[in-house]
Amino acid sequence: MKKTLQILIFLLISVSCIDSKRDATSVKRTLYIFDLDSLKRKENYKLTTEISDTLTKYEYQNLTDQNKNMKFFYIPKTKTLRFAFWDYSPIKGKDFKITSLSKTEFMNFEMNDPETDGTGPILFNHEYGVLGIGNVMAPNFVYLKDKADINILDDIIKKLTD
Repeated sequence: MKKTLQILIFLLISVSCIDSKRDATSVKRTLYIFDLDSLKRKENYKLTTEISDTLTKYEYQNLTDQNKNMKFFYIPKTKTLRFAFWDYSPIKGKDFKITSLSKTEFMNFEMNDPETDGTGPILFNHEYGVLGIGNVMAPNFVYLKDKADINILDDIIKKLTD
């Protein structure tokens, strides 16, 4: 009886520890940092995307300073994007498309409970991840693919600051 109980406990622990991760991919991204409309610097990142049944995790790892890492979580069922302590929802009619980056439109996500100095908007789609992060009181960020056309930066910054 004791042996059967131990086997049962072992099986329950094993089953509960199974990771529901279905897919994980990594790609390079370059972060362009803008102060107002002027490019201040570029930094290299690795984007790791982990897709599970209930959410997708986007982890941006700075290749030289781990203090600059960022994590985003997208919950497809509710179309919620989570960044730091805040939840963001898409704003209808503010989507835009850059076919050289993604076949899917980028949605404009705004903070659910807006704050004066809060981050937003965030331009995002589930295939590409975060394209841009706007911030009224801090620099704006744009994440581009490794060999993306940097001529599109002006359009993205305009979308972040509209």
